[in-house]
Amino acid sequence: MINKKLAEKVEMVMRFTFICMTILAIVYSIFSIDDDTVNWEGITSLFIALILFILPTIFLKRTRLKIPVTFQIFFLLFIFASLYLGEMHNFYYRYTWWDSMLHSTSAIMLAYIGFLLIFTLNRDQNIHLNLSPFFIALFSFCFAVAMGALWEIFEYLVDALVGSNMQKARNLETIYGFFDTRLGVRDTMKDMIENTIGALFVSVIGYYYCKKKMIKDNTFWRLKDQFIEDNPDLFKK
Repeated sequence: MINKKLAEKVEMVMRFTFICMTILAIVYSIFSIDDDTVNWEGITSLFIALILFILPTIFLKRTRLKIPVTFQIFFLLFIFASLYLGEMHNFYYRYTWWDSMLHSTSAIMLAYIGFLLIFTLNRDQNIHLNLSPFFIALFSFCFAVAMGALWEIFEYLVDALVGSNMQKARNLETIYGFFDTRLGVRDTMKDMIENTIGALFVSVIGYYYCKKKMIKDNTFWRLKDQFIEDNPDLFKK
């Protein structure tokens, strides 16, 4: 794995760069506000992205929780890819695989978070020796799928309330002057299937780790150990 101090420097440079790029994009968009083709949905996404780039730094300073730098880098890349490139630069429309790639990777991340929650909620770094590997895998899977379903509900509500197109009803005409949210059903189902596949992938790997059928000297298991090492107060001695 990458050296921890180097990874922390990389994360800091990435966060600073993304924040600067987002601020410049917001300023540019505001100065272009007289243009008839102003992307209001994109501008809103930029403000959300800016908040998400800054918020973790504030949150981590106010709490004892420490998030491994690997997770922070992944989070930064995901926000940049989804809100900055996806919404502002229309990558969702320019590349048909962009949305699928993000949903699959987010499901993998959420499933791994579910895996870590098992250890954190039980406050025991060796809980995998006491709980059924199948239960741990099932919890991780259900957690990721549930989070994915909640996100799809959020997209539907935003589209229904403000007439946006978060459900990405691509290449379909607007009805009565706004996007009919029913047209996003196909996209929603595709997203949920991709979430399920990504969650299943991590759950199966976690199951085999807990069954001790795979070598623990690997990235998957070391990330868990790094989280425990960085947060000793959350776990028993």
